[in-house]
Amino acid sequence: MSSVGVTLIGRVALVAVAIIANALLRALVGPSRRRGLYMGVGTVFGIAAGVAAASLIYSWVTIDVSPAIFAFVGMIGGWGVAWLFARQVPREAS
Repeated sequence: MSSVGVTLIGRVALVAVAIIANALLRALVGPSRRRGLYMGVGTVFGIAAGVAAASLIYSWVTIDVSPAIFAFVGMIGGWGVAWLFARQVPREAS
């Protein structure tokens, strides 16, 4: 298998892990719609920030920087920021 194939399989695996992690986090947040909304917004903005950071870093260092890796890291950062707001909402609230 060529290095391009290995890279592609690695990125697909990373996206699969991100989907599973997002589903797991959603289950841990609980049934609250507002909490889920906060975490969902954190996920989307974190992914967007990660892809934007990958684009900026690629233009500076001119090496292949995987946007999938930065999107995953950004998603985790977005969860961290969103959790600061979501934890103020009661777990049982709808």
